[in-house]
Amino acid sequence: MTTTTGTAMASLVASLADNKAALGRRYADWAVSAPTLESAVAAAAMAQDELGHARSTYPVLKALGTETDEVSGGDRRMALLDDDLPDWNAFIAANLLVDGVLTTFVAACVGSSVEQMAARAKKILQEEGSHRVHGEAWAKRLCRGDQRDAFVARLQETWEHAGRWIGPDDDAECAAALEAGEISKTPAEQREMMHAWLADLLSAEGVTIELPELTWDRWDAERRRWEP
Repeated sequence: MTTTTGTAMASLVASLADNKAALGRRYADWAVSAPTLESAVAAAAMAQDELGHARSTYPVLKALGTETDEVSGGDRRMALLDDDLPDWNAFIAANLLVDGVLTTFVAACVGSSVEQMAARAKKILQEEGSHRVHGEAWAKRLCRGDQRDAFVARLQETWEHAGRWIGPDDDAECAAALEAGEISKTPAEQREMMHAWLADLLSAEGVTIELPELTWDRWDAERRRWEP
């Protein structure tokens, strides 16, 4: 592994872990205030999973020649996760899109030449299955109720952040990682997978969504973060 490639993958993995740590905290915020007891239990369980994923991912950075505090992590997270998720629509939008984008990247690491990341990816994907089931079930429920329009608006707002996380189609770090066999999907491919899945999910409920066109004028490449 070259130094340049290792540094590129380290940036991606560090941001993955930072976002999982932040997402875990945001899920935990709802563990006592979700609309149903079942959802509160699910929020707590998903929070525990995400924090565990973060803690297990930070050590991968050592193999890539860099380190991050495994307790507090870093600040390479989406701006969306800086503050509390303001309502249940925002929670489910994050469940679907933030969690979904991160999981799509993890899936692209299953056969990674970074053996430590490949091993962790398989375990993470096993646990993420229940997160997806939870998000899809609530998406269907919200699409059928009086919160439909508000929910779709939250999805569009969330996509502004989550859709950009993997970087532009010509992202240099992703290109280096792809060439080295550290990931298996380009940013464009990962985005299209997410877009197609979301469109199919909502279409089954009679809802059509138009996701915002992504621009890169306020994109912080170092932190993998878009500032609204």
